[in-house]
Amino acid sequence: MSKILVLSDQPVLRQGLAHVLERQGFEIAHGGVKPDLILLDITAGLTIGSVSDVRARIPECPVVLWSDTLPLDYVFRTLEMGVRGIVQRTAQPDSLGSTLKKVAGGEMQIGFGPGNQSAQLRRQVSLTPRERELVGRLRNGLRNKQIAAEMNITEGTVKIYLFRLFHKMGVRTRFELARCVTDQAVN
Repeated sequence: MSKILVLSDQPVLRQGLAHVLERQGFEIAHGGVKPDLILLDITAGLTIGSVSDVRARIPECPVVLWSDTLPLDYVFRTLEMGVRGIVQRTAQPDSLGSTLKKVAGGEMQIGFGPGNQSAQLRRQVSLTPRERELVGRLRNGLRNKQIAAEMNITEGTVKIYLFRLFHKMGVRTRFELARCVTDQAVN
């Protein structure tokens, strides 16, 4: 059973999240208990400083953000700071619990809301097995250099793959590519 520390400046939300998480099998860390995972509520507004403070106090503990939609630059900045997950505040309790269990198990989890229907139609394309492999690593938060090392290709080849995938999928950024490529939407 993972011990989770729920951080929020909103007492009702903090208690509600604790209640939901206890029902999902988590133990809520109180006082001096060292948590296995931190759920940080940033729905009142993200400050890079608050993420930085949490990471500085418990650097070895994975942090998951509970948030509204974030600007892309904030997403990337928080990931660079070591955030291991982002859960939208509209997530269902089962989805929240599942995401937190995966992060506690060492995975990176970035939750995305459903896209609009025209975007779904645009994304109905076929990817090669190698493209799917690359996108899978991208979704796990790996950088070009890490993807290249794991796939046994050069960093330049990764960039070429990404350029082609951006064009093929009709997206402009790594974040959009990771967001739109799902097992359901790709043949």
